[in-house]
Order: sequence, then C-alpha cells, then structure tokens
Amino acid sequence: MPIYEFKCYNCGKNFEKLIFKREEEKEINCPYCGSKKIEKLVTSFSSVKSKSNGFSCGSGRFS
Repeated sequence: MPIYEFKCYNCGKNFEKLIFKREEEKEINCPYCGSKKIEKLVTSFSSVKSKSNGFSCGSGRFS
C-alpha cells in the first residue's frame, strides 16, 4: 500500500495520500481546496538495511 505525493494545480499545495487500489486515484480531491486538478509527483524513497555490524541506509537505488 504505497503512499503517493500529489500537487494541486488550483492552490499549489502538496499532499500525500495512501492508495489501496489504482481506481482510487481517479477519486482524489485536494484536501485543502477540494479541487480535482491534481498531479501525482515522482518521489524517491529510502530504506534501512540491517547488517551484522550495524545499520546501513539506502537511497532507493539499486546497485
């Protein structure tokens, strides 16, 4: 269940939304102004990998 980031074209604010099903994206409104004129943003992620000598942080890139 990914969390997506969106930007509203009407008020210019960014917001996040948890999406359970792809069809839900069509029903999203801006929580600030109620507009349906939104854009899904491309965002990066980070992860934490456990190692025997401690923790290592990743940037979401694959090596």
